[in-house]
Amino acid sequence: MRIKITKSLVLETQIQEIEILPETLFPEGEYLANLTPDGKIEIINTKKIKALFSFSQFREKVTLGEFVVVES
Repeated sequence: MRIKITKSLVLETQIQEIEILPETLFPEGEYLANLTPDGKIEIINTKKIKALFSFSQFREKVTLGEFVVVES
């Protein structure tokens, strides 16, 4: 799926699914988002840097207008 981040956000991220990074800037724009096998939604900034959200966290961001689902 593709999502649009409507304003620049600083999100907690992972690199290579192992290391937790300090928060990373996700500038306003469109991003690829995937459903993981464990039921989380990952938003990909680069091939290596990803932010993970539970479904309820993702839904909250959509409700607040911070994320817009562009294509599912």
